Amino acid sequence: MIHVCFGLHDADGHYSKFVGTTMASIFENTSAPVTIHILHDPTLTADNRDKFSYLAGCYGQRVNFHNVAALCPNEIIFLREKLLDKINTRFSIGAFYRLLMKKIFGNGKMIYLDADTIVNLDIIELWRQDLGNFTVAAVPEVEATFNNMVSNKFLLNTGRVRKENYFCSGVMIFDLDKLDEKFFYEGVNFLAANPACESPDQDILNVAFSENYFRLEQKFDSFSDAERIRRAPVAKKIYHYAGRCIGLNFEDVYNKLWLENFSKTPWLNAESLNNMGREIENTLDRRIELTQWLMKVYAGRRRTFCIEPNGINFVKALFAIREDEKFIEMRDGKSLEKLLSKMKSQRGKTMFFIFVPIYPPFRDELIRNGFKEFEDFVNGFLFVTQKQYQQPRPEYNFIQAL
Repeated sequence: MIHVCFGLHDADGHYSKFVGTTMASIFENTSAPVTIHILHDPTLTADNRDKFSYLAGCYGQRVNFHNVAALCPNEIIFLREKLLDKINTRFSIGAFYRLLMKKIFGNGKMIYLDADTIVNLDIIELWRQDLGNFTVAAVPEVEATFNNMVSNKFLLNTGRVRKENYFCSGVMIFDLDKLDEKFFYEGVNFLAANPACESPDQDILNVAFSENYFRLEQKFDSFSDAERIRRAPVAKKIYHYAGRCIGLNFEDVYNKLWLENFSKTPWLNAESLNNMGREIENTLDRRIELTQWLMKVYAGRRRTFCIEPNGINFVKALFAIREDEKFIEMRDGKSLEKLLSKMKSQRGKTMFFIFVPIYPPFRDELIRNGFKEFEDFVNGFLFVTQKQYQQPRPEYNFIQAL
């Protein structure tokens, strides 16, 4: 029996469908018996619970539900006391549920998956990986992203973890026999003492295991956005849709892969289509509001364009660049540092248009440094059509609304 675990905190009811889609991708690609373990809290609704059970039953597979709030009350109290100002404002409490697997399951072997993954291979390949004497297995992030990882991370900047060792926590194997229950408390204490950590569960795991873990092949955790940049065809891999990079455009093979698996779940129904219709209407309104915002923000301000060198001529042609307007070339891991320095010196005088393939990590880092999106900076690709850019632009808000 293969055991696969998910963490689930579903405050708005929209998260369960992502877990369900990953489950469907597992069941579609294996004939091996699989038990799905959902670590949840009271935000799991009866309707979503029924959908999980129905989906597993359709494939002759099993799903078990584990109420973390009931099984680990002391740990949850400790977590909330230590991180009260961060939970549900910077990150979801559900991110921590995987750290309680030892308390919940005791011993054994467990695969953990994030809900933004699609398992496009037989999960038995991952299950059969021999960890040897290692406690955990994972893919180094520099490999998962094809060397496009955001390197301005707290653990890297402070020297706690080396870049080549920093791993993704979205696809992992745990040998629970070797995992110490104190790991949870030590990890939460570390996070409380280092509030600059931007990836809570992932940073806790890297502090504990980055120097001593089993390195999985890249195919077991491949970032779909990095694959898009390479224009690679879909292969037998586990794709990680990190950064909310899912959209509705079927011409993009990675959107198509996710949507095909979503279509096999009970979450695709009349209600979800109605929700998407409303979101399309809202998006049209937001486009008008964006135009109105542009009319206001340009008054008395310069523009600076932050873009990779091979895109400069493209931006010049589209945006009628003036002589007094500047470019910042986004070349390497130090680009974000250079951008922050320039933004601090030009605060209130310049609007920065950010053209980077993976925008969310840049946005989050700028916000952490006190800048405001749509006031100090904006995603430049909002002003470029897909045809002009010749690359799909995922509209994640449509997927979220389904």
